[in-house]
Amino acid sequence: MADDAIPRRRSGVFFTGLALFSMFFGAGNLIFPMIIGKAAGDQTPYALLGLSLSAVLFPFLGLMAMSLFGGNVRSFLSPMGRIGTLVLLLLLQIAQGPLGSLPRLFTLMHASIKAYVPGFELSLFSIVIAAVIFLLTFRPSKIVDLLGIVLTPLLLLSLATLFVFGFINGPEAPHVTESGWYHFLEGIKGGYQTLDLIGSILFSALILDHLAAQLGGSPNDPGLAKSMKWVSAIAAGLLFASYVGLCWLASHWGPALEGVRGPEELFYAISVMILGPWGGLVSALAVFLACLTTAVSLAAVFSQYLQTDICRGKISQFQALVATLALTAGVANLGFTGIVKLVGPLLEWLYPILIVLSVYSIVKARRNKLPIVTGA
Repeated sequence: MADDAIPRRRSGVFFTGLALFSMFFGAGNLIFPMIIGKAAGDQTPYALLGLSLSAVLFPFLGLMAMSLFGGNVRSFLSPMGRIGTLVLLLLLQIAQGPLGSLPRLFTLMHASIKAYVPGFELSLFSIVIAAVIFLLTFRPSKIVDLLGIVLTPLLLLSLATLFVFGFINGPEAPHVTESGWYHFLEGIKGGYQTLDLIGSILFSALILDHLAAQLGGSPNDPGLAKSMKWVSAIAAGLLFASYVGLCWLASHWGPALEGVRGPEELFYAISVMILGPWGGLVSALAVFLACLTTAVSLAAVFSQYLQTDICRGKISQFQALVATLALTAGVANLGFTGIVKLVGPLLEWLYPILIVLSVYSIVKARRNKLPIVTGA
């Protein structure tokens, strides 16, 4: 048993890290790095630095802070006061749930397959994909295993294929007139749209529960924070590598594109340029998997919040999940751009609050030289 403990622990940390990456890597993580890279041209390194701060470093800090509280979101938000905590938690759930990120995922999943299924309208697709997500989400104990072991390797393989072929014969990135500082700030703002910091706050309980089950112990065990650092490092490293690849592809290949009607079509168009007709298939697979894996996680998190916090246990898990996905399917018909405009202003003031809370929690823990885990 002792001889098997270390390999088993490492395996649990590794696959939990893959699952966490998959939860983070959704629609915005594919689209916004490409939007940023296409606009930045030869200033892409500056834009990538800004993106890495808001979409890699800040979420990593959020995960570290949440591990100090055993994944208890209310304890993390408690410096805001009772009313502030309730309001902020509601806004976080809305931004990631059926009025923000979740319906945006529906629209990109539809965009990824519409070229292969002509006539499959978004309204009908939203109903079908909601049913699929319901089946994947209804047993939450299986979610992390499914994401980490099955879907994430397929997603990474799809992206790696595109990156390798894109790097081989990539043209030079065009010169842009804006300064590096300008694109650095654009990278930071684009990182907000990935919603990863909010995701780190809301996903932490699910990840900590799974990690505790894998390694033995409780999510409130202070020693679990050390393993969570490695889990977070794996997810952050994969996110950063993905952003480097996506920004590079968009900065070198994107300017040659013409007639791309919306941001959700940019990844598909570049894939076709690099890989030819098969590029569309690789693109569709990567986008669909990225959106599906994140949508499963978000549906699980919001439906639990709806059942326990909003409805106080007066509805079942089944009813909460059905309500979450039904509302999401309706909002998805606003389209990707409409949903982004709806959520954008909210993120511009939510993010600074979460960054300050994360840094405050970490500094407080280090100053006291003690964990500040608070019971759920």
